[in-house]
Amino acid sequence: MSQPAATAECGLTSLVGHYHRLAVQSQPLVLATVVETLGSTYRKAGARMLISADGRFHGLIGGGCFEGDLYEQTQAVFADGQPRLLFYDMRAPEDALWGLGLGCNGAVRILLQRLEATGSDPTLALLEQTLASDDSHVIATVCDGADAGTSVADGQPPAAMAAQTAAAIQAETRAVALLGQSTLVHHDNNVSVFYDYIRPAPRLLLIGAGADAAPIVNLARQLDWRVLLVDHRPAYAEPARFPAAEAVVHARPETLFDGIASRRIDAVVLMTHNIDYDTRFLQQLVNLPCRYLGLLGPRARREQLFRTSGLAATDFGDRLHAPIGLDIGGAAPESIALSLVSEIHAVLHERDARPLRDKQQPIQSRAPAN
Repeated sequence: MSQPAATAECGLTSLVGHYHRLAVQSQPLVLATVVETLGSTYRKAGARMLISADGRFHGLIGGGCFEGDLYEQTQAVFADGQPRLLFYDMRAPEDALWGLGLGCNGAVRILLQRLEATGSDPTLALLEQTLASDDSHVIATVCDGADAGTSVADGQPPAAMAAQTAAAIQAETRAVALLGQSTLVHHDNNVSVFYDYIRPAPRLLLIGAGADAAPIVNLARQLDWRVLLVDHRPAYAEPARFPAAEAVVHARPETLFDGIASRRIDAVVLMTHNIDYDTRFLQQLVNLPCRYLGLLGPRARREQLFRTSGLAATDFGDRLHAPIGLDIGGAAPESIALSLVSEIHAVLHERDARPLRDKQQPIQSRAPAN
């Protein structure tokens, strides 16, 4: 069978956006969630994908390993509305079970849930509330039994839930929150619950809304990051110019933190292309608790900024990256965006950005950022 049509954006924010767009059209949808993996798999636990009744996929969870069969399995879910737990084992020689010969060398367990086509499905509403937060949360989803398909956040089950399941969820949620890792748990009452530890999406503060900011905003958005864009020029700080940004704010250096309020900032890129304003913004940023601070421009400009600001590299520690970006070549704005976003991505995931061919450890591992 031919593979269903798919859209590649697979971040949770993108998935929620797809849901709302499709719900407006009253399209029936099934949510596919990876709840457990064994061995090498394309995505790990917590990855999600929407499947519409016409066979379109929104997101990626298998990279083509089992999507064809997965679509066939959704037909029963569309028909009766009952969640289903599927298991795909691709570790056998030549994937004998499926006859695909994909060599994925892994197994994956997937939960299928039918969503309300009203734009107010409780499962997606819970996920959306979690994504709007600057804190980490645990969403527990019951995979089988009488409460199958019920999702609860942070160990607060509904009164109608079976008492033994509710008690188990409350206790396990605390353990998962401490561990910071998603997991599928088979409880003593023969009920399986997927505990998804969801970290807040990284937020990038981009200071300078010139034309070269657009590819940075767009690339960051594809990664499901949140981008706050700030500029001291009212004509530049126009939300319509950057529809992918979380917010576009007009702020001078002295009012920077009024504009971004108390939002958590993970990374900052300073690129006003004006030495005076870069200096003044840099002075405001010296005490900002972020993990990455990048200055656009060559080393000579960095030293000029330090002289005019009265600051030094030591005032910023390891979070300072100047010149900004990785040495990947290219001079176009899109190449520069790729260079600096790649460096930020590596820092947030605590990686050294070396070629994978030079790495002896497993390619995939747990990381602190999405």
